[in-house]
Amino acid sequence: MKTTFNVFTKLLFASVFLANSAFADITIKDAYLRAVPPGQMMSAAFMQLTNDTDKALTIVGGSSEFVKSIEVHNHTKVDGVMKMRRVPGLTIEAGSTTVLKPGGLHIMFIGLKKMIKAGDNFSFELTFDDGTSQAVVLPVESIIK
Repeated sequence: MKTTFNVFTKLLFASVFLANSAFADITIKDAYLRAVPPGQMMSAAFMQLTNDTDKALTIVGGSSEFVKSIEVHNHTKVDGVMKMRRVPGLTIEAGSTTVLKPGGLHIMFIGLKKMIKAGDNFSFELTFDDGTSQAVVLPVESIIK
């Protein structure tokens, strides 16, 4: 009887935790994190993001135990020179797809706390402006193919 009670109690707590957790609903395809040479403290991730909800979702950053900060960045041309800048958020409209690619929008990983190399997987959470988050695991790929 004690074992049955313990299993039931654990399942109850797990269901309450999951019911109170907030998750976004973004489908991620063709995603990767760029491998970097030893000592490099930044990397970028590229992917196709599809908003599967009926409301706009805005990515404002992310978090991971393996990096100091995760930000949304974009490349823009200023006075004929390409510059990378942080953007406060990336809104993906309901039912639409946004592509993050080199030379454009991307997710920036600043202050890497571990070496990442091709063939690894890197886990983090995307954070949305409504307080939801989504766990993501990306393959690490070399930019030299």
